[in-house]
Amino acid sequence: MTSDPRLPVPGPAHDGAPAPHAGHAPSRLPAPARLAHPFSPGVLALVFGGGVLGALSRWALGAAIPAPGGWPLGTLAINLVGALALGALLESLARRGPDVGARRLVRLTAGTGFIGAFTTYSTLAVDASRLVVAGRASDGAWYLALSLLGGAAATLLGVAGAAWLHREDRRGLAAEAHVAAHPHGGRPHPHRETAPPSGQDHRLQRGAQTETGGDTGSGGLAGPQDIPQDIPEEPR
Repeated sequence: MTSDPRLPVPGPAHDGAPAPHAGHAPSRLPAPARLAHPFSPGVLALVFGGGVLGALSRWALGAAIPAPGGWPLGTLAINLVGALALGALLESLARRGPDVGARRLVRLTAGTGFIGAFTTYSTLAVDASRLVVAGRASDGAWYLALSLLGGAAATLLGVAGAAWLHREDRRGLAAEAHVAAHPHGGRPHPHRETAPPSGQDHRLQRGAQTETGGDTGSGGLAGPQDIPQDIPEEPR
């Protein structure tokens, strides 16, 4: 059995990178070989750099947002914005293809590094405990509820927004998967010949042509050459 020369043949993996799965489309922006492993020094450096930028951004935003009456509004806003951004980022990457190549680098750098350092649950716990110790238990409960439930709602909102913005990407991936599963568009293989009809099928076709007059040449009347020769004679 020979393969279609027009279809790509998967080869062995090179430079430690795994071979692409048959059901997954390859990344349009493959990562360099030194960044193929998620725990390689280059990838860890990207995550570290994203974390530094995220921590600095959280500090700047927290200093810019006031805390009315000692209520930690800045931390609440930071966590809600981070949850929204993380949901939108992961949904956008998922709709563009599998988690490989450049998409994995973006997820690790922006998601794990930047947004992971930008959001803070340690400060959330410290702020809630301070409110409770100060005799403001109701404020602490509201703060925890808004942070947790609001964070979940913000994540779902980010996922829904990214799904709407990238709705065409999912259709494109479905079309690519259909083409990969049906490379000839459902038509027979060009190198595969159709088997000739068997003797019985040939006799049935001749009989149908005889009834419709398609092969008699005499206006639908069958001639001697059109009568099957293998019909047994009735006993006299």
